[in-house]
Amino acid sequence: MHSSRPRKNRSPERHETNEPRDFAQLGLDFSIVSEYIFVPRKEIEPMNHELLATLEHKVADLVDRYTALKDENNRLAEENHRLQSEREGLKAGVDAILGKLDGI
Repeated sequence: MHSSRPRKNRSPERHETNEPRDFAQLGLDFSIVSEYIFVPRKEIEPMNHELLATLEHKVADLVDRYTALKDENNRLAEENHRLQSEREGLKAGVDAILGKLDGI
């Protein structure tokens, strides 16, 4: 904000000119504006659709694999529980037979 009061210890005001300035000297690294602007071209648009279709296909495959692995994990957990129960039953049977043998 400009003030109408004159400032003390100030050199005469410089008028803005269109002189090129060396901003690197100030430690500033400005990039060219065109490096930041990306305008998609019409030739690139079909490629973007192909990339999105490929990505969609890969995601669908990943979801299918996840579902299959989740189902297999549930099946294996049930089988593991069944085998552990069977093992405990066999172990109890073997312990009973060994108890009878010790009695003979």
